[in-house]
Amino acid sequence: MSTVTKENIGLLHDKLTLTLSKEDYLPAFEKSLKDYSRKANIPGFRKGMVPAGLIKKMYGSSLFTDEVLRSIDRELVKYFETEKLDIFAQPLPDELNLRQLNMNSPADYHFSFEIGLKPEFTIVDLGSVKTIRYKVRVTDEMINNEIERLQNRYGNMKDEDSVSSEEHVLNVTFTEVDENGNEKQDGIKKDNSLLVKYFAETLRKDLIGKGKNDFILINLKTAFDDREREWVISDLGLSKDDEASANKNFWL
Repeated sequence: MSTVTKENIGLLHDKLTLTLSKEDYLPAFEKSLKDYSRKANIPGFRKGMVPAGLIKKMYGSSLFTDEVLRSIDRELVKYFETEKLDIFAQPLPDELNLRQLNMNSPADYHFSFEIGLKPEFTIVDLGSVKTIRYKVRVTDEMINNEIERLQNRYGNMKDEDSVSSEEHVLNVTFTEVDENGNEKQDGIKKDNSLLVKYFAETLRKDLIGKGKNDFILINLKTAFDDREREWVISDLGLSKDDEASANKNFWL
C-alpha cells in the first residue's frame, strides 16, 4: 500500500515523498500484459494467441513504466483529495528517476515532488467599503476623434494626386544632401512612409498641395518634433545620441 509523507521546505512550499509498493502497480501491469496479448497482431501468430512471454519481452518495459506512472498519478490525486490540499498548478517532480524501474524485479519505489500551496485570504465586506463612482462625460470631439482613428486604422488606402490632409500617408525617399542641396556620394538613401501630421507643424503647410513628383528639402532638426525625430533618425540607421544626426539634410 502506498504512503505519502509531507515536509515543509519553505513558505507555502512543501515536498511530498510517495512510496509506491509493488502491490500498487503490479496487478495492473500483469493485466495490461494479458490484454495486450489478446489484442496484439504480430506476424506468425494468430490474433489472441501471442505468448505472454513474447509480449513481455517486446512491450513489457513500456507497459511497466506506464502502469507505474498511472499509479503515481492516482495515489497523488487520492492524497490531495483526502488532505484537501489547495495547490497551484501541478506537482513538480523532484526525483522522478524512471531508470530505477525494472519489470523483472518489481520493488517499492520512492518519488519526490514539490508543491506550491495557495495562501489563505479573506475578502472584506464590499458593502462596507467606500468607493468613488466616476461619471465620464463623452464629448462630440472625443467621439469624432475615435471615429477618425478607426477610419485611419481600418480604412482602405488609395492614391491621391496631391496632399490635402494631415492624415495622408506620404511614400517618400530620404536622400541625404550636403549644405548646398547636392546629393552626397556615400550618403543615406532610404524609402519610408510617414503621415503628414508626423512632421513639425511649421513644415506641414509646405507639404499640403505637393504632388507625386514634387520634392522638398528638409533638415531633420526642424522637420520633426523630438519624438518623431528620434524614430526617423533610428530608422535611417543613425544614432539619436549623436547631435550631428539631427542636423543632416535630406531631399524628400
